[in-house]
Parts: sequence; C-alpha cells; structure tokens
Amino acid sequence: MHKPFADQSILDSAFRETMSIPDKTMADLFFEAAEARPHSPAIRFMDACISFQELSTRIETCKEALEAIGVKKGCVLSICLPNIPEAVIVFYAINQLGAICNMIHPLAPPAGVIHHIQQTKSEVLFIPDLFLQRLAKPLEEAFVEMPLRKIVVIPLMTSANRITRWLYQMTKGRASKRYMPSNTRWFMWSHLLLCARTKTKKIQNEQDQIAMPKNNLDNIADRVSVYLHSGGTTGKSKIIELTDRNFNAIACQITFAIGIPPESDYTTGHSMVTVLPLFHGFGLCIGMHSMLANACCCILVPRFSTKSIARVIRRHRPTLMAGVPTLYEALLNADEMKDIDLSCFVAFFCGGDSLSPDLKKRFDSFLEERGSHCRLREGYGLTETVTVCSLTHEVSADRSGIGVPLTNMKMKIIDPETRETLPDGQTGEICVTGPQMMKGYLNDPVSTAEALVYHEDGMIWVETGDLGYRDPDGFYHFRGRIKRMIKVSGIPVFPAEIEAIISELPDVLQSAVIGISHPYKMQVVKAFVRVREGCDHDAIKDEIRTAVGSRLLRYAVPQEIEFVEHFPLTNIGKIDIMALEAQELTKLKE
Repeated sequence: MHKPFADQSILDSAFRETMSIPDKTMADLFFEAAEARPHSPAIRFMDACISFQELSTRIETCKEALEAIGVKKGCVLSICLPNIPEAVIVFYAINQLGAICNMIHPLAPPAGVIHHIQQTKSEVLFIPDLFLQRLAKPLEEAFVEMPLRKIVVIPLMTSANRITRWLYQMTKGRASKRYMPSNTRWFMWSHLLLCARTKTKKIQNEQDQIAMPKNNLDNIADRVSVYLHSGGTTGKSKIIELTDRNFNAIACQITFAIGIPPESDYTTGHSMVTVLPLFHGFGLCIGMHSMLANACCCILVPRFSTKSIARVIRRHRPTLMAGVPTLYEALLNADEMKDIDLSCFVAFFCGGDSLSPDLKKRFDSFLEERGSHCRLREGYGLTETVTVCSLTHEVSADRSGIGVPLTNMKMKIIDPETRETLPDGQTGEICVTGPQMMKGYLNDPVSTAEALVYHEDGMIWVETGDLGYRDPDGFYHFRGRIKRMIKVSGIPVFPAEIEAIISELPDVLQSAVIGISHPYKMQVVKAFVRVREGCDHDAIKDEIRTAVGSRLLRYAVPQEIEFVEHFPLTNIGKIDIMALEAQELTKLKE
C-alpha cells in the first residue's frame, strides 16, 4: 500500500499544466542565455573554464567555417565525439545553419559508423583524433560508397588546460597523427576553423556584449534538427527524427524540476555533472542543452569513472547530476566516494533504465550519510520523446515510481488490444503525448504509424510498448516492456516484475530475466544473476524461487538460474536482453 501525500495540492502543482514553448531554434535559446550571462561559466572541462561569451564566439566561428565548406540548411552532419567542448560547439553551429545533427556513438565499430552515415546521407563527419587508428582506414575504403564529403578530426584535449593539452599532444595526440590520411577529404579542426570568413576572432572584453545572431530559418517548430538512434534492446534499431521544439520543450519544462523559477533572469548558478554521453537524448538534452539554455554550467566528463566523478565533485561542487542505475550502483561501491561531501547537490536524477527500489533506498541513504538533503529522483522517457517525459517531484522523492508528467506532457494507460483508457491501478500500455513527441522514424513510415497513433480523443499518442499503471494519486509506475512478456503455458509473465523481486535480495547486485524454450510449457523463465563475491549459489537459488513464488504466480518462478560475473550491455549501458536471448539460442543449436 503506497503512502499518501501529506498535502496533495503540492503534487498537483508540482509541474505547471501548460507553459509556452518559444518558436526558436536551440541555438537561439543558447544565445539568449549567453547574452544574459556572458561572463558566467558555460563549460568546465579538464580544469579549463569556458564562459558563455567565449563559447558563443567559438560557435559563431565554427558556423562560418561550415558555411565556407558548403554546409547549408537541410544538410546532415554526423557527430561521433565524446563529451568534449567541441561536440557542443559543433552541435550549436550546425543548428544555427538549419542543418541536421546525426549523433553517433563514439565507440561504434567502423561498420556501424559507416552504416549510420549511409542511412542518414551525412555529408560531414566529426571524429576525435584518438579514433583515427580505428576509423581512418575503414572510412577511406568506404568513401566511394558514402555521401560523405569531409571528415573533421578534433584533438581530444583541444579545450583542456595548457598542461593537459601539451601532455596529450606529446603522447596520444602525436601517435594518432600518423594515421591521418593525406588527402583533401580530411581536415584537422584547426584547419576547418581557418575556413571561417573572419579567420581570427578575439574574445570580447568584459565590457562588450554578445550580439544575438539573427535567425533566418522558417518553420522552426516542424523542421528536423537531430537524428538520434534508438537503443535497440527489443528490436531493430531505428533513427528518430527530432525537432528544435522537442528539445526546447524539455529545456523550458525542466526548470521546475531543478528549481529555476519560470521566466528567470538566468541567475540560478546551477552546474550539471554531464557524464551521460551526448549521443543519447538523456545526455544531449538534460546534460547539455537544458543546462546551457538556462545559463547553467555543464561540467563535461568525457569518460565515466568513479575517480573522475569524485574529482569533479571535490573541485567544482556541482549542484545537479543525471545518470543511469548502473552509474549510481558504481558510485555506491567506489572507494573514492567513501568520505566525499555531497551537500552541494540539490538534485540527482535517474533514468535510461528501471531503478530498483533497493538501489534507490541504498543511494538515498548514501546521500544522507554524506550531507545531502536530496533524494534520487526517477524519471521515465524514451528517445521518441527525446528523453524524460515524467519525473518524481522533490515532494515525492521518497517514493518509488516514475512520477508525474512534465509540464505540457500528458500520459495515460490503455488496454493494448482495445486502446481503451484503463482506470487507476490497472496495468496497461503507457501512452505519451505533448511537444516532446518525435516527428517520426527516418524513412520508416510503417514503424512511424505503429508508434504515433490517433486515438478517439482526437490526439496523436506515442504508444510506448511499455507496461505501467497510474495510482490514485496520479503517480505513474513502470512495469516492463510488452515485447518482453513471456507466456508460460499461455499465462503472461512480466520479466521486469521478476527482476524487481530478485534485485531486492541483499546479496543480488543485478538480474535479468528472459523466456527460454520448453517442450511442454512452450516457454519458461530463466534468470541471470550477478551476486556479491563469496555467496552460496545454492542458497541464493532457493531465496530467489521462494521470493518470486511468494509474490507472483507460480509461472513466474525461474526454472533456470545462471550466475554471471558481468552482463552484456547495449550502447547506452542497459543490460542487453537480446544478447542474452541470442546466447540461449546458440546453446540450443549446439
């Protein structure tokens, strides 16, 4: 039985029902914030600080350079970069031109990068110099088959402090250069910037103001500005078309979640640990754009490690952090975090995967022990809505669940077969609508029609394929994927429910559940479990079966339990269910 709120009116007003979304580009929102707070830090990276004024100038220079090499409105440019300042600069410069940013996982294999370029007809690719050894030869060999005209290579530590930059240039940077092809298709970053009409731009002094660039783009709300790639955990990966309005809706709505007053004068001084990768909607929109559009600072972390996070916290005292469950689990167990002071934080957000009640409870205790008054706040979203579309508000942070819809967003639970809206307490398919809703899937009208559906209320809804319910307080709860439903002797069983129960056991660190073939029951449940070192496996098997059997139908009790040291992960850090299923199919064939 859930605990009711002491004051329901607080929850009702947690997020405004509606608010206006400006008909502007993402770059417009950034430059408005920069004009208001020119000398505030916009980016911190490797002990270097870039002000909004300096970042604006560098974006303008990049934009002019891209114009000089022929980039126009509607062109597609692929960004295959880690969390470095140049990724931010390139993103907003492309956006200013009305071109489209295709975000590619930096660690994608060469064949994957080439495939994404071909799918999106990208004309320019940005990669870090550190990847030249891995990507240069395959890209050169495939050039004839691709629409690509230019590849821009960016030294990884271009914006780091002088010492770090010099050390990198003398070691890894120098080693990478020998893999750089010597033809005109390849540009070094510094050479690209020389293409700008004004080859040298001095940073304006403290008395100067930023000139707001004029926007000459039409139909901003409807134009596609970003391609994101779905995680592909339950089926074929898709390319999702997103607009400026989609991103700006979140940038405006998220202000309520982090305590920025509406129509603020950008004086909040928040800073975000931007460790989530920018190729994913969670990192790109929450970690980067929503921060910069509100004159907040992004502390860019190019690669996650508990050591790097501890260092950022001690040095910069950030106020915000967004992460996935595996990130928070790692911080809990890190030696570097044992004596750290977390009193600087006002909010921790968790998304990207289901947050178990046990992990939330442990991390909340972890925060309290280290001086923080905030709690881990779970959200729900999907790439089809850029990222988060519901969130637990500060007043409800002690509860588990995915919270309430953000401002302007609507959610409901329907019967997947009849599409009738279900009453509170009944589990069905989660549907979402609002200004964050994607334009569609690139070159895939069939999948678009399956995901974006007209309902009897006259509105178009994203039918998410996720199961959940709404409780009497209007609070939503996630229960798992419809496609992950297992039918044991014809009885539906939901892996997420089983995983949640298994993960509550004290010696279990992670779990994943799949259906495996059975000659009589057609399918039965198999659980993969990672446990603490030194545990008695037979005893844990008994605990798992007892715990599941006491709370769910007997069909949900795992017939097989396999202990693993680690799980295969998708590109965005989720447990790769498809890989586990593929392993089982391979075993059957042997």
